[in-house]
Amino acid sequence: MGHSVRTMIDMSFAFLVFAMAATTGLLLFQSGAAALETAVATGTAQDRSVHQTLSPLGGDGSVSGAEVLQSLARIGDIGTEMVVDGVGYATTIERDQLAASGIRVTDRYVPVYERGPDGQLRRIVFTSRGAR
Repeated sequence: MGHSVRTMIDMSFAFLVFAMAATTGLLLFQSGAAALETAVATGTAQDRSVHQTLSPLGGDGSVSGAEVLQSLARIGDIGTEMVVDGVGYATTIERDQLAASGIRVTDRYVPVYERGPDGQLRRIVFTSRGAR
């Protein structure tokens, strides 16, 4: 086989590999763009006025101490005052300022939701079963 034929076969193979790589890259780019478009459409379709609230899924209506601590850590997001066994926590408290050493993680707490006349949640009072 001559030198020019071998070079032509090498160049054809190189072009084929390049075409496959370009096609694969284009398909990956298109699928990524489609996924991003779906994520944006889903994000804009969500109702931004819906906020997470505390509601036990089942059982006797009590929550664990760990859930109380998590609620205190997100007190700014929840936007309501919380009282745990008589200790009040304002919505403006920073996470670093939380003195939650009195909350027993293994205990069960019974939440009481206090609402204003307009139905807006004003305060959540957590009472441990031992302190009742």
